[in-house]
Amino acid sequence: MMKRLQDFWERLRGDKGRLRATVRVDFYPNRTAYPSLVWHNSVDQERDSVYLAVCLYARILFELAEMNETRVAKELMAFLAQVTNLVLTEEGAPNRPRLPLGELILPTDPPSETPSRSYAADFFQYQDGQFRVNFQGSLGKEGVYLPTTYVVFLQDCINRLSDQNLQHLAQSLRRLHEYYKLRQDFWDSASVSAGPAFALSPGEPSPEAKEAEEVKEETN
Repeated sequence: MMKRLQDFWERLRGDKGRLRATVRVDFYPNRTAYPSLVWHNSVDQERDSVYLAVCLYARILFELAEMNETRVAKELMAFLAQVTNLVLTEEGAPNRPRLPLGELILPTDPPSETPSRSYAADFFQYQDGQFRVNFQGSLGKEGVYLPTTYVVFLQDCINRLSDQNLQHLAQSLRRLHEYYKLRQDFWDSASVSAGPAFALSPGEPSPEAKEAEEVKEETN
């Protein structure tokens, strides 16, 4: 109890959290995209990659909704639902699909030229374990570049995460979709933190959440 009160007062005093990592996706004129991930303070980079991927997804959905790109956000959710189905298997190691990116190329080394567009996110963690993502990027055509930014980063996660952490990521993305299905509020700023907190927590949905979903299905 005292620990929670201490964390609460530190947040009120302006605690900005500890910067764990910065993820950046650069786009180049020759249809090339290059993701980079810089770690600033992490004792378990694989675990924190899962947390970052979930929090970044929630933030991108929120940004899309803020720009009246709700349809694109829902299309991205439908696409990632298919991805999680491909990754997760009933037994054994997870699949590592190559995500469809059209003509976009993902080189192994960063291109030498200057990117035409860049999107970056700083990933913070508070002492109480909660997370925050500061997001910034180029303006224009966000309905195309924001979802592509996440898919590019997700492909990087699929390629490099261990089997256990890749399974954890796919399961967490499923739980985030479950949260949005129950609450229908990815456009609400509170969902940027509440959604990932639910998605990354273990266990089944609460009885209240299950009851809410049953009522929703009866009214549809």
